[in-house]
Amino acid sequence: MVDRTELQNKARLVESHRQHLEELQRRMDQIVSVINEHQVTEEVLSRLISMEEAGESKAHVSIGAGVTLHYQHNTSTKGTAMIDLGSGIFGERNWQEVIDILAKRRDEFTDLQETLLKQASSIEEKLGQLAKEFNEAAEKLQAPESQNPPQPLAQPQPSDEANKSTPKQRRRGSMFGSELTLDD
Repeated sequence: MVDRTELQNKARLVESHRQHLEELQRRMDQIVSVINEHQVTEEVLSRLISMEEAGESKAHVSIGAGVTLHYQHNTSTKGTAMIDLGSGIFGERNWQEVIDILAKRRDEFTDLQETLLKQASSIEEKLGQLAKEFNEAAEKLQAPESQNPPQPLAQPQPSDEANKSTPKQRRRGSMFGSELTLDD
């Protein structure tokens, strides 16, 4: 026999798993954004490298607030970029090194995404199982109630206890005697 507290506990567990799944989904969406950003940056740097090899690389670089700088790099030196090397420390690296660092980071984010996908799949499976258990428990809780259906209203002799449990409706009188009011 399933009692209401057990059913409530199952409902809380289902809700907890659902919230955890939503949080994992938010994290996965953030990771996808970071992976996409890394891919775009790698593509831009690869294009600059190919342009550099052809003689001269030019680009327009957005610095925010709708402002774009014209960038031109001559072939006398290799192109460099500032990159966060970790812990907020930035270093100047040539474009190919930056591409390699970004590719490594993107691979790490992809691995993290796969781990989160596995966790989400596991939680979804557990959530389905918990929801099924909750539904079964709810049916078991309702089954005893449906086995003892309420007495039909047209019984010839209602018991005294039934009369005591139902409150009598009081008829509100109006100030004009026995006339009906809008409340009636």
